[in-house]
Amino acid sequence: MRFGVLGPVTAWTDDGQAVRIPDRKVRGLLADLLLHAGRPVAVTTLIDNLWGDELPGNPTATLQTRVSQLRRALEDAEPGARDLVQTGPAGYLIAVAPEAVDSGRFRALATRARQTGSARMRAATLADALTLWRGPAYADVAQEAFARATIDRLDEERLAVQEAYAEARFVLGEHEVLVAELAELVARHPLRQRLRAVQMKALHRSGRQAEALESYGDLRDRLRDELGLDPSAELGALHQEILTEEPAATTAAKSNLPAGLTELIGRDAAVDDVVEQLESARLVTLTGAGGVGKTSLALAAARRVDSPDGVWLVELAALEPGASARELSTLVEATVQPGADVLVVLDNCEHVIEAAAEVATGLLRSPGLRILATSREPLSIAGEHRRPVPPLDLPAAGADAAESAAVQLFVARAEAADPRFRLTADNTDAVIALCQRLDGLPLALELAAIRVGAMDVHDLVDRFDNRYRQRGLPDRQQTLSGMVEWSWDLLGEPERAVLRRLAPHPGGCTLAAAEAVCAGDDVPVAEVAELLTRLVDRSLVVRVDGTSGSRYRLLETVRAFCLQRLDAAGELDATRRRYERYFEGLAQHTEPRLYGHSDLFAYLGGLYGESAPQRSPSTAALRPRIGTVVSRDGTPIVVEVYGDSGPAIVLVGGALNDRRTFIPLAKRLADGFTVATYDRRGRGDSGDVQPWAVERELEDLAAVVDVVGGSAYALGVSTGAVFAAEAAAQGVPIRGLLLIEPPFILDDTRSVPVDLANRLHELIAQDRYGDATELFLVTAVEMPAEVVAPLRNAPLWKDLEALAPTLVYDVLLMDDFTIPAHWATAITVPTLVIDGGESRDWRRNTARIVADLLPQGRRLTMDGQPHDVDPEVLGPIVAEFITGS
Repeated sequence: MRFGVLGPVTAWTDDGQAVRIPDRKVRGLLADLLLHAGRPVAVTTLIDNLWGDELPGNPTATLQTRVSQLRRALEDAEPGARDLVQTGPAGYLIAVAPEAVDSGRFRALATRARQTGSARMRAATLADALTLWRGPAYADVAQEAFARATIDRLDEERLAVQEAYAEARFVLGEHEVLVAELAELVARHPLRQRLRAVQMKALHRSGRQAEALESYGDLRDRLRDELGLDPSAELGALHQEILTEEPAATTAAKSNLPAGLTELIGRDAAVDDVVEQLESARLVTLTGAGGVGKTSLALAAARRVDSPDGVWLVELAALEPGASARELSTLVEATVQPGADVLVVLDNCEHVIEAAAEVATGLLRSPGLRILATSREPLSIAGEHRRPVPPLDLPAAGADAAESAAVQLFVARAEAADPRFRLTADNTDAVIALCQRLDGLPLALELAAIRVGAMDVHDLVDRFDNRYRQRGLPDRQQTLSGMVEWSWDLLGEPERAVLRRLAPHPGGCTLAAAEAVCAGDDVPVAEVAELLTRLVDRSLVVRVDGTSGSRYRLLETVRAFCLQRLDAAGELDATRRRYERYFEGLAQHTEPRLYGHSDLFAYLGGLYGESAPQRSPSTAALRPRIGTVVSRDGTPIVVEVYGDSGPAIVLVGGALNDRRTFIPLAKRLADGFTVATYDRRGRGDSGDVQPWAVERELEDLAAVVDVVGGSAYALGVSTGAVFAAEAAAQGVPIRGLLLIEPPFILDDTRSVPVDLANRLHELIAQDRYGDATELFLVTAVEMPAEVVAPLRNAPLWKDLEALAPTLVYDVLLMDDFTIPAHWATAITVPTLVIDGGESRDWRRNTARIVADLLPQGRRLTMDGQPHDVDPEVLGPIVAEFITGS
């Protein structure tokens, strides 16, 4: 059994099921025992901590009762778990290992991170540590004096890990991202000098020198005014360094650099950053996947570096793998002309990485010499500044495709291959699909573009073969498969095993998923994290830091290659079985589906043991009547009406529903009812995405009700159920309500972060719709990140992203997630509150409380069903309720 204190005090069974702790005092008892995990707590201490001055009549007997309740709750969840709570002469203790509590795992990960020399592995480990936090530590007892010292200590440890995580990411070159993320953290902790230091460095490296100096000035003034202190000597030295740095010159020098044959597209900012970095760093290594454009970027930057005694390119591609340092030194001596201020470009180091590291170390003993290296993995020597080179930007959802660097490169090279080629409305979707399939890799795009002279771009999408060759490149770079195979040959057997076993994950996976799927007799589970880090360093695995933690994914070109290798190794079926078992385990303790998006979950290949719902032929052919009604404030609302007889029903969507998700249910009900679906404000074609008021939405629903006859029944889903009920309370002519799981949180089994709406708003303001949707699903809907990650690759994911701008409003609509007090008297119509038998306990508990609250309320649980059920199940329930009302 595992326990959580980094958030509300929680327990989970070994298979991930939440344990229901029955009473506030029992949760307080568990919290107190976990504060002293493995050590006894005296009976008098527990009584004082739990009741203080308000003692029960018989404190010792009452404590024994609470202990019995805690043991019973643990035993009911997992047989044998009652023995974890033990009694002895010194008092009570909970017998758990430190890492069975999330605070213990957090500290272990933080310690492991401090002991690693790899900045990338350190950042990954610290990120994993931070994802363990679910809210304020010991949230249930945060106001109790007995927990205060531990909470303060954990908060301090969390902040120290956040600082270390920022420092590691700075080393990895994530300056721009850090600037945005550190602003909020510094605002909350303005006197933290370590935090200020990394913020100042990130601002400086991002070209924002004035803001870096302003940050120092703000800290200096606060320290003097509030504490009577001055900034540390180290921070003062950093301030002076930023203050006195001279602007970089860009005069070209003598060199053997080849002239650029084509324009470098999509890398202007990256070139500027590399040039700037070389002004202060003596060794910069550009890392990235094969074909990502490391050499092109290095050459473009090198042409702009001021190096009076020369800029010299040393091409290592011709050396055999494993060549000695002597061979490499001979090549360098034959190429580089000596001088007091020299830049050496070491290109393609990965296949001679040990020799390259040794030779680079020797070169750097010359005071004026600098090195710009390209490699699929870092040299890992003292003084190295690593700069990952990502693929080109792909078209963002809803944005102009022509603004994407990947599209711009493909179009430029296609026009060179065929002067008649132009990006048009007819071929834009095909070009976007091709860029996405090729991961935005410049070499892959160029290999595809040269075929445009002989093949239409639509045919190219269907038939593109990575064996097409591009003359003028080294043999190993002439094909995509050749590039991947070259990297594969440089790996050891354990690394190859982990890499090929990652291939079944379509959208990346967490470290936990990788350990579950990639470990085997030849790879111990304890070694997967380290092997994964090596693969990230070799640019074969991409680490993606998302809103719900870190994931590891393969580029599609690498994934296709690894699936072939997995099959050739005879491991395809066994690895897929491990993959399926892992996700089936997740499925047992997550929301079964998301209302109206069953087809999306079918993308996971039967993760939940079911296929997409089958619609009957008789209803599939129904066509709606589509029209527009105008709300009171002039907003147009798109309405689709199915059927033309019987009582009217209006279907009201929740946070991630638009009118399309109701189509199957509307068709199922159309034989006996008039069914209207519509988009709430900011969804689909209805209105805009400005801040909405509840009153405006009430007017919208009233307009829809009016168009179907002046009164109607309303069926609402999730937050849509809350809105439909509020409409009835406010006098919209609704004859009856069907409420599917209104998401009030009326017990202590879970919580929603108080800043969720603000975090969603920030992501949406940055046009990060996918990240906002993921954050909402993981935080509010309680879907594990391992489930959400592959969904992001599903064809229908864009439908969810399109609704992201309305998520903030739906969270705010819930206010504090408690039932509005006026409902008990204001909602007088017949109401059926529906929950799924497979839904979370807190959802079912809420359904019961809402049904009991309303004068004409009753509850129905769909046994054996998730809350997103097939219309063939939900349709008869709706029909029976309406005809019986």
